[in-house]
Amino acid sequence: MGGMRSLPWIVASAIALAGCAQRGPGSEHAPGAESPAHPSLAEEQRRLAELFKGTPVVFELQKDGSLRVSVPLRYSFDRGRHAVKPPLGAVLERVAKSQRAEPTRLSVIAPTDPGAKGLLLATERASSARDYMVARGVQATRFSIAAAGGGDVVIVVAEAAAH
Repeated sequence: MGGMRSLPWIVASAIALAGCAQRGPGSEHAPGAESPAHPSLAEEQRRLAELFKGTPVVFELQKDGSLRVSVPLRYSFDRGRHAVKPPLGAVLERVAKSQRAEPTRLSVIAPTDPGAKGLLLATERASSARDYMVARGVQATRFSIAAAGGGDVVIVVAEAAAH
């Protein structure tokens, strides 16, 4: 039973370590350290999927060309709370970094707690995830948020902006 309680922290550590391992000392601004300045969403899906390999985070390229990121609710928010937990923060940070300069529209869909009445908590969670990425340089005008009455994942969708 004690092993099951430590599972979220093991996953959180794996996600955090994946972020650190990808970013060595000085690599943030080293010439050639980053992938091309404007990777396609397909390239970004492959890069992020590899970065978070072994975690429960799923990166899927959709038929319409958008990138869908799914993070289990239990690693995203504490029950009854809307503050972003570290595992979700690690994912949001990477998505924000990759999409900061990209011409994409971003959607955040967050669920409420199982059995909860009303969508206020879900709306607050989606807003918190958006605000987390805005604080990391993504323009707020690029976002839409949605609340989900049920579900067990937080979803972030990046789609190419219409020209």
